[in-house]
Amino acid sequence: MSVKVTLHPFVNNGVETQMEIEAKNTGDVMKEVIKRIPGAEKKLFQKPGQLKGYVEIYVNGQTAYPNELSASLKDGDSVSVLVFLAGG
Repeated sequence: MSVKVTLHPFVNNGVETQMEIEAKNTGDVMKEVIKRIPGAEKKLFQKPGQLKGYVEIYVNGQTAYPNELSASLKDGDSVSVLVFLAGG
């Protein structure tokens, strides 16, 4: 099933990125993002299977927390990978 994925610019060197991905769940989406974008894994994951604290995944505008890497998806869903940054 195909889902539309939007990635925060931080993930892809300052460029907001949209892509179509075949995925059954949000974990599948993240695996495909890592395959397609060099360096994404370091930016998004603390260690395999654990997102960094500033990364949030939304499905159809709703947070996937606490199932960020296992939330089920259906054809046509929209997935957003957001990065919360702070600074002064």
